[in-house]
This record gives sequence, structure tokens and C-alpha cells, in this order.
Amino acid sequence: MLLKVSLLKKNLLEHSFYISFSVTCRRQREIHDSIRMKRKLLILIYIMVLTLSACNKHDQVLPVPSGVDSTALAIETETAEEIPPSISDSASTVDSTLVRIDSAVAKGDSAFYHYATFADMPYRILLPKNYDATKRYPLLLFLHGIGERGTDNESQLTWGASLFQADSIRNKYPAIVIFPQCPVSNYWFDEKVMKTLNDFILMLTAFYPVNEDKMYVAGLSMGGYGTYALVAENPGVFAAAIAISGDGDANKAADMAKTSWRIFAGAKDNIVPSSKSNKMAEALEKSGASVSFKLYPNADHTGSWVNAFAEPDFCSWLFSISRSPAH
Repeated sequence: MLLKVSLLKKNLLEHSFYISFSVTCRRQREIHDSIRMKRKLLILIYIMVLTLSACNKHDQVLPVPSGVDSTALAIETETAEEIPPSISDSASTVDSTLVRIDSAVAKGDSAFYHYATFADMPYRILLPKNYDATKRYPLLLFLHGIGERGTDNESQLTWGASLFQADSIRNKYPAIVIFPQCPVSNYWFDEKVMKTLNDFILMLTAFYPVNEDKMYVAGLSMGGYGTYALVAENPGVFAAAIAISGDGDANKAADMAKTSWRIFAGAKDNIVPSSKSNKMAEALEKSGASVSFKLYPNADHTGSWVNAFAEPDFCSWLFSISRSPAH
């Protein structure tokens, strides 16, 4: 009888322990879930504060990142055009084998792109036709050149925007397309601007149905510099990137190797020499990246992106790329 009572007490104690342990584990899970939820809420609140606290104060220009020549950007600042040349003016720089130059040169229609601001950065956003928040869409971030900096939230649509707003492209490749605008006193790769872009991407993926395996970045001239810098700072985030007449830090090529690349340049570019694009293409290839480099023999600085936008597979290649499962 005493043995039975002893066993009964032992069983009750063990049962009580397991119940207590289960309750403790459940409470710990609840606490951890609560902490994770609070973290998410804090991130969202932080993003909302940044969005609502837009300011007009611009930072001083920061030093050019290591591995990047600042001379080209200084020259481009002096020669930047406010209005793109007409077809007849730029015809000598365009390879005759390419077509669709009219859509590449024509300025984007701002009516297609919704006006918005994040922190102190204006941006335009083009949503897919028949936008459905239950679906997930590719995201393209396009970085403009130095001549389109400012606060008007209009100039950044000068190059490339018309291509993505075309019905033929929107019907075939429904995507969320973003054209942010860099402050007039900064470059895309400045520390604060780069941080703003990173927070901006976090906001976009939080508030829009983004397919995070199909996130892309592209840029021309100063935007090409920004493209290399943004991919290097976010290894494996972007499935594909397009850099036109830009430059980057070849020492960081390994950080960019998980992204698929297309690089374009003009052989007659005297602002950002094509050797800079060739340097980045070689560095990326040595690092194991999937990369193609196309040099237009008769194109100058502007002609490089006029030709690039006119490539028949510019969009089909971009939107076909998905991030590798081993990102």
C-alpha cells in the first residue's frame, strides 16, 4: 500500500511538472511572439515616421566610394542636359541596327506614375494594370542620372519611364516600377541616400505585394554607380541588375555575384569611359556572376542608354530572372 501511494505521489509530481513545464513553454512562446510582433510594429512605425517627416534639408556631398573615380561625375555635373536631345540631334550616336528609339527617348508621361514622397526623397510609382493586392508582382527600382536630381518629382522620368509605361510592356510584364529622385546635392551612393533607399525598399516590400524573388534595380550614368553600390550593400536581394554607363567598386564584386547582370556602355563616351563598365563586367565574371557586357561602338554617353533601352529583349530578359533559391 505504501509503495502504491509513493508511486501515485511520484506520478502526480511528474504530471504536475510536465504541466508546469508546458505552461512555461507556452508562456515563453507567447512572449517571443509578442516580442517579434513588437519588433515588426516598431519597424513599420519607423518607416511611417520617415515617410511623414519629409524635410527640405540636403546633406553635403560625401566622398566617392573607394574604387570609384569621381572625375566622371564631376564632368557629368557640368555637362548634364535638362532636356533630352531630339532624335535628329542624337541620331549620329545611335547604332542604326536598333529600333524603338522613339519610345526610349520620349519622356515618361507623369500621369501614369503616381506622385509620392518617402522621407526627403520624392518618387513616382507605376502600378500594374488591373492591380490586385492579392497577387505578388516583380519590383523594379530605376535610378536616374545626375542631370535629373532635384525635388520636382518629375525630372527623373526623363529617361526610361516611357518604356515601362507602354501598353505592350505593361500587358506582358505586370510589375511595380519605381522612379525615385536623388537630392540635388547628393549622389545615389552617398551614405544617407543609400540608407534612405534601403529603408525605402523595406517600406515597399511591407506595404505592396512584392515578389521578393523578382526584385530588380537598374540605372544609367550616376544611376549606374548607384546600381552597383545598392547591389553590393544588399547581397542576394536583387535577382537582376542593369547598369548603363556607370562604375562601381570592383573589390566588392563578390558581394554582387548572386545577382544577374547586364551592362551597357558607349565606346565614344567621354564622360564615363566604357573601360569602367568593362572593368566591372570582368570583376563580376571572375566572382562567378552571370553577366553580359555590350559595347556600342558609335554611342556617346547619352547614346549608351538610348541604345540600351532599344534592345528588343531589354524587358523580357529583366523580368524573366528570378532569385536563386540559394540566396
